[in-house]
Amino acid sequence: MNSEMNYCNKCGVELDVNMNFCPLCGLSTGENPDGAAPSKSAQSIEKDMVIDDYGSLTKVQRQKLFWELSCIILVSVILVTLIINLLLDKSITWSRYSIAGCLTLLANISILTFWRHKKTLLIWGSFISTAVFLVLLDLFSTNIGWGINLGIPILTSFYALLLLVIWLIRISKQRGFNILAIVFVAIGLFSVCIEGFISLYFANHFHFRWSIIVAISILPISALLFFVHYRLKKGVDLKRFFHI
Repeated sequence: MNSEMNYCNKCGVELDVNMNFCPLCGLSTGENPDGAAPSKSAQSIEKDMVIDDYGSLTKVQRQKLFWELSCIILVSVILVTLIINLLLDKSITWSRYSIAGCLTLLANISILTFWRHKKTLLIWGSFISTAVFLVLLDLFSTNIGWGINLGIPILTSFYALLLLVIWLIRISKQRGFNILAIVFVAIGLFSVCIEGFISLYFANHFHFRWSIIVAISILPISALLFFVHYRLKKGVDLKRFFHI
């Protein structure tokens, strides 16, 4: 039996700590029967109870709560922008961009919430939803073709490098500064991909300039991180190193 009990300020009925209202008279917990505002101590107790309720949720319940709140917020944004657009312009024009963005964000949040332990489905779902978003933006704009000819290749290179980084992390026997080095190398390669696809789209041939400078600048940092990692042999746990 729970030893922490409260009492109704009106009828004196014993209340469980989880009760928000008196089951006999219906008075709110901490509320005074004469209608006066609850005392600071009562407000503090009520606040602590709310915090305790959230703190008692499991990790899965918190994720679902975050997903539900995200759905409410994003759907509200979609409805508000759609109604304002219809009232002002009598048609759907600029709001389709916000609608497409919100739906893509909602899809990614849903995928991350329900498929977070299925990495393959997580990456494919995120890639497809983002690719659809780029194609929709392409269709909405007057410059037809950039989404498929420019956006999709850059997006594909990003996810390909992401899969490569995940695979290298998985096969690494010692995970420390070598993970940061791998990420830096991937960033350098991604900058090369970005400039390459942009030049191919606008000039019909590959042309590299700033991305090579970026990649070369990153290489010494990556080499230093690899050296520190393998010089220490046993590796350094990043969580312990950064105290996280």
